[in-house]
Amino acid sequence: MLALRNSLLTKKILFFSHYAGLLGSNRSLLDLIQGSNDKKIKPFVIIPADGVFRNELQNSGIPYNILPFPWWMTTKQKSIKLWRQYHQNIEANEASFDELIRSWEIDLVYSNSSVFSTGMMAAKRHHIPHIWHIREFGDLDYDLQYIPPKILCRHMIRRSDAIVCNSRAVQRHYFGGRAFHKSKVIYNGIAFRSEFDDYYEKRLKSTKIHPYTFSIVGSISSKKGQEAAIRALGAVKKSGVDARLIVVGAGREAYVDSCKQLAVDLGIAEAVTFTGYMEDPYQAYFGADCLLMCSENEAFGRVTAEAMSACLPVIGRKSGGTPEVIVDGDSGILYDQFDDLVAAMIYLSKNPEVGRQMGLAGWARAKEKFNIETYAENVYRVIQSVMK
Repeated sequence: MLALRNSLLTKKILFFSHYAGLLGSNRSLLDLIQGSNDKKIKPFVIIPADGVFRNELQNSGIPYNILPFPWWMTTKQKSIKLWRQYHQNIEANEASFDELIRSWEIDLVYSNSSVFSTGMMAAKRHHIPHIWHIREFGDLDYDLQYIPPKILCRHMIRRSDAIVCNSRAVQRHYFGGRAFHKSKVIYNGIAFRSEFDDYYEKRLKSTKIHPYTFSIVGSISSKKGQEAAIRALGAVKKSGVDARLIVVGAGREAYVDSCKQLAVDLGIAEAVTFTGYMEDPYQAYFGADCLLMCSENEAFGRVTAEAMSACLPVIGRKSGGTPEVIVDGDSGILYDQFDDLVAAMIYLSKNPEVGRQMGLAGWARAKEKFNIETYAENVYRVIQSVMK
């Protein structure tokens, strides 16, 4: 009887987010919270700094608090000084975290990234369950390395009550060839089913674009492949095919300038448009014929799934989690080498109807696999399992 009563009670869950912006992981966290509105969950969120994400939480009426906490991963050279500073930062706000957990009467802690250990440590101090949601490779994505010994950090991750990975590629990266028994692969949801239908209708009503337009969306960095996309467009145009590229996103000014200079050097500056950061990426999806996903290592590829929801074909690199999102030859084209990327871009530019059919197939796949309802339900089952 007590177990039944506890299962009916609303669970107060404290979500830890590792940054203050509104890119992939925080958007996925918002989707998870909003998709759980019909579940017996009361969300609370801790963010390390003020930013756009705070505005979204405030507008959604989600209780939050801003408390800085350190990452246990860094791009800096490891040293004794860095190690001491990390521990000092860990200890600085422990009392504040503990007070919030007590005052909010938290039942479970949910860490939305693998780059920090604060959530896990707070949960253990209060003897409540902890879930780790791993959404990135860390080392492969951003050249991050652990400040404490790696073996200790991976051991702490395994001590979590449950681990959610956003792709099989991420699961393999952290736990080897065989899946760790506490880990479960749950793909991100990127839209509600009703929104998928709206996107479909909008695509049917959209006018054809000329010349054929490719778009690459995401943070502009050497790992995300904007340079490869620009070089590929240069090769496409050199072959006599009229096409253009829209680069959506922001990044370090020096690197963005180097990408712009590359377009000038290749003689295609007039065919490459840099829009900067777009709050609504669907503006880019509906302004293009095809999405390019050129990241070296994409853990899941939220942008890929979003583009598919907008009925766009995707040309994606055969690495990371991208092959789990795209069905090669059906909802898009996977490539290995640069020449394959160029060939795929030329093929779709010359055969736009094939691209439109791939886009519709991608839409159907995304609606089935990457809707928020399924995403939230699957995570809720994990939450229920650890609460028992």
